[in-house]
Amino acid sequence: MSGIKLGIVSQTPAVRFLRKVRGSVVHLRDLKRKDYMYTVGGVTPMVRAQLSELVKEKTVSKAEWFSLNANAPERIILNEHIEIENVFLRKENSQQYTNFKQELWNNIHGIDAKGFNIAEYLGYFRYNSRLAKAILQRSERFDIFEIHDFQQLLLGSMLGPAYPTMFRWHIPFVPDILNAKIKKFIINGMESNDAVVVSTKRDLEGLIRAGFDGRAYQVYPHIDPDAYPKSDAEELVRFEAKYSIPPGEFLIINVARMDNMKSQDDLIKAFSLIKNPKCKLMLIGNGSFTSQTLGHAKGNSWRAHLERLVARLGLSDRVIFTGYMPDEEVRVAYSRANLFVLPSRTEGFGLAAVEAWLYNVPSIVSAGAGVSELIIDGLNGETFAPGDFKSLAKKIGVFIKDPEFCKELGVNAHRTARVCFVKTAVPQLKSIYMKTLAEFE
Repeated sequence: MSGIKLGIVSQTPAVRFLRKVRGSVVHLRDLKRKDYMYTVGGVTPMVRAQLSELVKEKTVSKAEWFSLNANAPERIILNEHIEIENVFLRKENSQQYTNFKQELWNNIHGIDAKGFNIAEYLGYFRYNSRLAKAILQRSERFDIFEIHDFQQLLLGSMLGPAYPTMFRWHIPFVPDILNAKIKKFIINGMESNDAVVVSTKRDLEGLIRAGFDGRAYQVYPHIDPDAYPKSDAEELVRFEAKYSIPPGEFLIINVARMDNMKSQDDLIKAFSLIKNPKCKLMLIGNGSFTSQTLGHAKGNSWRAHLERLVARLGLSDRVIFTGYMPDEEVRVAYSRANLFVLPSRTEGFGLAAVEAWLYNVPSIVSAGAGVSELIIDGLNGETFAPGDFKSLAKKIGVFIKDPEFCKELGVNAHRTARVCFVKTAVPQLKSIYMKTLAEFE
């Protein structure tokens, strides 16, 4: 297989615009860097790395990436091989869509599910219909579509006989915590695709237990290690000065959006039990695409809750909230960190832990996060039971007291990161493309 035309669909766009840009079709090379930013975190950086590798080795000749992106040109030309098609929703439909998919998200993660109404589901339906219409009206033909995540569960059936579809599920699939109606909705949506790819063995097992009737594969999320350069001494000095971190002070970092699913509160509670004054906790991240672009308040409300918790525990001088941090500075944070902690009670995977491993930074990860599958306690990291902040505090204490242990686990974690390199994932994905295309024909 060579030179296929690949369609990509994700809710979150690859490029977000910081101000209004004229024209319905723009070429990225003609814009100034202050006009836009590449979306950070989650699916989009992973897909960018994947597309770059697929194009480089000539598996993909052209890729069209469809996503939801208000306040952006209809079409963005990234380069000669990759173009972006932006779809839009009316304000009232956008709010309905956001409410439904947030309820779906809450249910999947076992968080405060309140139910939804028909109008909200109609917003979700309209969003998927808008995507299908944009795809089917294009005069160009595609060979296969790769559809990313729960926001587009209806799209596979809408594309129907027109194109083969590979659906990638990035969040947890744990059927035991789903109500029967939502579980049936998810399974039906997945089964309308020609292939389904999940991120972890846990989720593949969940599909089997839920009675999934289709072709399913497991591929770990991936990153391009070349996109993570090491920081030099001057960058580290500037970083320490900016955030008032004395040289030699033990720094714990968490890189995640502000979301109660990420359970930063458990990390703060654990940190409150660490009495070493020469230790700081840095929380890097702001709201998700849903919070910042679709108007959902969860990101701001969760950060406000965490800030109140920090103040109540008397940690204001030891906990740093950075908000949004540019990619270049996040790399410096990894270079400076002594320990990475991912406390999420339920998490699809947690690529930030793998990013930390690239910098020889060991991690402590909740067993509720998919990346915990790759950790062997005491060898390349540590795990703890979700929500058990006292156990987390004890494990943090061991890393602080034993620098050699910290260093050894960091070296082993760096080796483990290879499992999640884009060059490891692409051959697996190519094989799935070929099988899906052959069976569709």
